[in-house]
Amino acid sequence: MRCRGVVVWGRSASTRLALAALLGYGFAGCGEQLQKTRESVVAEVGDAVITVAEFKAFSARIPQGMKQGESNEAVKRKVLKSLIDKTLLVLEGAAAEIEQDSSFKRDLARYERSGLMNLYVQREVMAKIRIAPEEVQQLYRESGRDRALRLGGIMIENLQEAEAIIERLNAGEDFYALASDHSLHESSAANGGDSGIYQVRDQLSPATVEQVLDLEIGQISAPVRETFEDGDYYIVYKVLDEIPAPLSASEKVVVEELTIRKRTERLETLGDSLRLAYAPKVREEAIALLVERAVAYGFVALKSGEGDKILCTYGDRELTLQGFLRKVEAITERKARVADGAQVTAMLHDRVLPDLFFAAEIETAGLSRDSLFVADLYLKREELALDALRRIEVDQHLSVSDEEIRRFYDEHPEKFTMPETVVAIEILVAADTLAQRLAQALKDGADPGELAIRHTLREGALHHDGTLNLNIYTQSFFPDIYRVVQGMQPGHVGGPLKVDAGYSVFKVIDRTKELTPFNDEAQRRARAYVHIDKSKRAYVKFVRDLRQKYPVKIIEENLQKI
Repeated sequence: MRCRGVVVWGRSASTRLALAALLGYGFAGCGEQLQKTRESVVAEVGDAVITVAEFKAFSARIPQGMKQGESNEAVKRKVLKSLIDKTLLVLEGAAAEIEQDSSFKRDLARYERSGLMNLYVQREVMAKIRIAPEEVQQLYRESGRDRALRLGGIMIENLQEAEAIIERLNAGEDFYALASDHSLHESSAANGGDSGIYQVRDQLSPATVEQVLDLEIGQISAPVRETFEDGDYYIVYKVLDEIPAPLSASEKVVVEELTIRKRTERLETLGDSLRLAYAPKVREEAIALLVERAVAYGFVALKSGEGDKILCTYGDRELTLQGFLRKVEAITERKARVADGAQVTAMLHDRVLPDLFFAAEIETAGLSRDSLFVADLYLKREELALDALRRIEVDQHLSVSDEEIRRFYDEHPEKFTMPETVVAIEILVAADTLAQRLAQALKDGADPGELAIRHTLREGALHHDGTLNLNIYTQSFFPDIYRVVQGMQPGHVGGPLKVDAGYSVFKVIDRTKELTPFNDEAQRRARAYVHIDKSKRAYVKFVRDLRQKYPVKIIEENLQKI
């Protein structure tokens, strides 16, 4: 006799807890347990039951947004409906033997393998890492984070010009004068290249750190290639000054670096010790057979019985030829190929054996029985199974025609319209008084483009006469200006506005919204929109039809007790 509440998901005994994992953390048994469970059943779904405890466990796990309603009664029924729908899907997944789907098995195996390795590393590596205050202090000093540098810079368009600048500096020419005359970085050029700020290591780009960190005050760097909005430039730096930087400014980064370093060292040490402990012995004749059986494109075609031949022993375990090929496929996520014996040997020693050593240790430690890991794996199993069910039963049966794509594009122009862009000409200056005069000039009708060319300090402004295109994609570059222009119309003047680099004044020239043409990109997006919409509607119908296949009965008196 089959007990109510026990649902077999797939064929294997190890998967019979899937519905239990979905509905809670236990499932109904027979005899007295079955009678006790029936007394608290809130719904019957096909051969499954949903208990009060399972209802509460599910309610506690789902997002708050799924528990909105006009009354407590409405919320309860909404939550129960969601749980019934999921139970229907689990039942259908069992009937369809979703766990036999190759994509499901691959994704679940990958998640399980990764989860166990993370758990092992956390217990055997991370939990045993200790970082002493002395180590933090040492790395803080060795990494140069105890210095805050004030840099001067001369920005040049190409490497040859930058090297010429260095030659002139080495010949004794004045850095201040060269920066003022030649640097393309206008805001610092006005100050002889002086950035005016002190920066610690982690505030500089890696390329800059590499060239300036070991320099003393007054020394010049080699050209540093840096990337800006409008392209790449070369900068010649000079260390103008330095002050001590407190540990607190970089302690978190230092601790993170030490942790990563110790994790890497401990994993390497652990790997070496496992290699000694398992003492792998490779059979060269088996490698030769793999190479011999490599056919077109390096794929291996073993003859009958050859897959069971031993490739390697480690400890009291064995790795067969077929096991090796499967392991390679699991690691690389593609069909195994063999080029030559050296490639097989490298893959075996560098990837496969270390993975097997760790897997053996994980098995010995019994980590697969860890309660938190088991619960997490059940939930992931449920998620992947329901995704696979939707893909197999719904999505793969959908198609989108060219006519549907065009109709969606025509009926939803708002989805293919570029975000509103405010076109403004901006003038950035260093002084508030000058900014006020420029704002008045703009209001009096002065040409904003001409004023921008003559006065603006904004980098790159000369290339487009001070024009800024302000929309949701560029707002992060000009957040203060973007915020102000939202309420402005063409012809309006804004500012002076205090920004990080000085004072900004600007005049709004236009506000535009452009429809994306019906090109390949627009068609791709339209197809995705139509497919998503059809998938949602088909999925809703699919779940609704399951209620006809698996009768649903709500036990009202027990629901009211919740």
